[in-house]
Amino acid sequence: MKKMGVYLKMIRYLTIGKMKKKSKKRLDMNTKKVLYLGMIKGDNMISKKLVSDITNKIEQHHKLYRFPVKAELWEDIFDQSINGWDSNWDGGGHSTGADVVSEGKDKTRYQNKSGDVNLNKGTIKWNGHRTTSKKTIEEKIDFISQPHYDKYVMLGRNKKDWKQGIKRYYLMVFDASLIEYGKLDWVESFGKDGRVNGWKGNKDGLPYRASISKSMSDQLWTECDIDYLGTKVEILID
Repeated sequence: MKKMGVYLKMIRYLTIGKMKKKSKKRLDMNTKKVLYLGMIKGDNMISKKLVSDITNKIEQHHKLYRFPVKAELWEDIFDQSINGWDSNWDGGGHSTGADVVSEGKDKTRYQNKSGDVNLNKGTIKWNGHRTTSKKTIEEKIDFISQPHYDKYVMLGRNKKDWKQGIKRYYLMVFDASLIEYGKLDWVESFGKDGRVNGWKGNKDGLPYRASISKSMSDQLWTECDIDYLGTKVEILID
């Protein structure tokens, strides 16, 4: 069997829909070293060790499975990477709180998401809370604006890549406070039949937007410009 190679590139977007490489990583599978070039000060930095640990576990996953790493599998891999095998993680639920909590001194609460990466638009889109228990849009906005976790950790994928058999992931870690739903202007949205099918939140000048879909248990969906979120690490499993 051909030995699996793993290559990582760190990319920072400079404009919406336009990508420009600012830094690169490469994982040498012989020396197990991650090489960083041109890290940008002020980004949401991702440590070399964390990238290496996550990459190794994703590589092991794809030695057995063609199915992508997502949902509980992603939570498990991330928890093992920051807390070790014997952690207190108990995943698989749809609770309001964090998916993974750091068991170190900081006790950081992480929300793990896959995310749909659109390279043409330079965006990533992910799902969030179901809000059927909140009856009004005001109650829904208040609920999704609460600090349920400290950081998002994304393992995004581009659908076109995977349809072509390219196993590529995009790793991002950023502060949850970057997304402020209360700053958006929320209005009702309508389906083709003219009936209200949810709500949309937008605001001129903000790099993110959101929607709540009635047909999906009033679930929250968020789309954000990737360059706003900082460093993005590309993990390619060959």
